[in-house]
Amino acid sequence: MSGEIFMVKSPMRAGAALNLSRITAEVAARHGMLVMPDDPAMLLVTMNEVVLQQVIGSIEARTEEMVAGIEAGLRSAQHEALGIVEKEARKAGIAVREEIQKDIDAGRLHARELIVELNRAYSRSAVRRWVAVGVIAASGLLMLGVGLGVLLARVLK
Repeated sequence: MSGEIFMVKSPMRAGAALNLSRITAEVAARHGMLVMPDDPAMLLVTMNEVVLQQVIGSIEARTEEMVAGIEAGLRSAQHEALGIVEKEARKAGIAVREEIQKDIDAGRLHARELIVELNRAYSRSAVRRWVAVGVIAASGLLMLGVGLGVLLARVLK
C-alpha cells in the first residue's frame, strides 16, 4: 500500500485526500523513522484530518451565517438609507414647491397691481375720451342750434 492516496469522507467536506506516501516521507525526513501506510500511527493522522475537516466545516458554517447576517444588515441599512434619502427628497421637493408657490403668489400680486394700474389709466383715458366726445357733441349741437337759428331768422324775416 505504499504511495497510495486514500480518500477520507467527512460529514463536512467530502473528497479530502490524504497522501500517505508524502506523510511517511516527511516523517522519515524529519524524524528518521519509517512509518508504513498501514501503521497504527497513520490512524492518528486520519483522525486528525477528520477532526480538522469537522472544525473547518464548523468554521465555514459559522462564516456563512455571519456573512448572511452581514448581508441582511447591509440590506436593512440600504433600505433604511433609501428611506432617509426618499424622506429628504420629499422635504426638498416640498420646500421647492413652497418657494415656487411663493414666487407664483408674488407674481399674481404684481400682476393684480399692474391690472389695477392699467384699469386706472384706462379709466382716466376713457373719462377724458367721453369728456372730449361730450364737448365735441355739445359744440356740434351748439353750432347746429346757432346755424338753425340763423337760418330761421333769415327765412322768417
